[in-house]
Amino acid sequence: MESQLEVMKRFLEPLHEIVYMADMDTYELYYMNGQARRCFGLEPDEPLEGERCYALLQGRDTPCPFCTNDKLQCGAFYEWVYYNSALQRHFAVKDTMVPQGDRRIRVELSFDMSTEAQQKNTIRSYESNEQLLNEALRVALSCYDDQEEPVQAFLSYMGGKLGGDRMYIFEGTEGNTVTNTYEWCKPGVESQLANLQAVPWEAVRRWYEAFHRGEHVILYNVEEIREQEPELYQVLQPQAIHSLIACPIVSHDRVMGFFGMDNPPLNNLYHISTILDIMSNFILCMFHRRDLLGRLERMSYYDQLTGALNRHGLARTLEQMEPEESVGILYCDVMGLKHINDTLGHEHGDALLRRAYQFLVERCQGQPVFRLGGDEFMVLCEDVDRLTFNAIVQAVSEQEGRVDMAMGSVWKERVGDSFYALLSQADQEMYDDKHYRRLQGQICRE
Repeated sequence: MESQLEVMKRFLEPLHEIVYMADMDTYELYYMNGQARRCFGLEPDEPLEGERCYALLQGRDTPCPFCTNDKLQCGAFYEWVYYNSALQRHFAVKDTMVPQGDRRIRVELSFDMSTEAQQKNTIRSYESNEQLLNEALRVALSCYDDQEEPVQAFLSYMGGKLGGDRMYIFEGTEGNTVTNTYEWCKPGVESQLANLQAVPWEAVRRWYEAFHRGEHVILYNVEEIREQEPELYQVLQPQAIHSLIACPIVSHDRVMGFFGMDNPPLNNLYHISTILDIMSNFILCMFHRRDLLGRLERMSYYDQLTGALNRHGLARTLEQMEPEESVGILYCDVMGLKHINDTLGHEHGDALLRRAYQFLVERCQGQPVFRLGGDEFMVLCEDVDRLTFNAIVQAVSEQEGRVDMAMGSVWKERVGDSFYALLSQADQEMYDDKHYRRLQGQICRE
């Protein structure tokens, strides 16, 4: 099975951002993606052995005084901005640490800010627009610890300044459904987000045709489309929309969605159209970062084989747990995994682990499932009563030949600071059950 770093390298290689990995103790470069190699003049297959990150990337003879190694930890990103004198560019940077055996590997993603700077230069002549967009970006970038919040903050700020009743973003490619993923509503205007999920693409087909021609969609009076576009009219009319403006979000000549405003001030449509045209570039950039961070977060907090949460995911969950809450812990061991790996191969063993995880998900009423070891899973039931927890344990015990798992469980009315003591208790009960099963000859010899 590929290591976590190998999976990350395969994912990070085609990105347009500069990405590198380096040993945090020796500063030796471990990996550079294609974009990083191009920026620093390296051939695709040129070896990195013996190269130090501070020498190759910063042109220094000693480690960088601004190195962030002491700020990095597993499962979290440290964000900062710096000017690379070797490349003469400003970068927004995200750093994290990934363990690789007994080594600590620094993973750094650098987003070139020059594109955003160029976009700002294109609107120098629109002083009010520039001030508006800069402030909106400042608001958005100030909350980049959250994957979704920057987009929402940007949209809310622009909606409040431009007027209109509602500002929104839809995501979806041609031929598929389109979904309203973000919205801002003026006070007193009812949210439509829940009503606009998986809208048939046919309803906005004409919009996408206009987007492909490089046009915006401007409706001065929605009643004008009652006969010509009845499907779209049926979507818009119940929302009390009398006019709107919509602009495409385009990536590599592909329309990825659109954003717009309902009931904008009609005497200011040209100004709003100009602003929305510029906004599309920023929104696309934020989408790209959002999706990238989401995938990296999944690599950090989820087991890549089964999809279960991992130990980093458990640590994050425990940080949010209230000491006054009740807690139930169900600890499970997948029996016979070693025997299957040895006799049938690891492919069959991996399939068994995935099957065990899916079984737990089905039986555990939406409670989170963690993979804590090679063949060990844990179900964490927060703030549930004893009867509910016992029902979950009973459901998992009825394995009906789908999986064979030894089990141990414990429930406490108030978790306090005793979680790991409770975990050890459930673990011991699981091992007792495993030993009993072996004595009873219910499993094959491992």
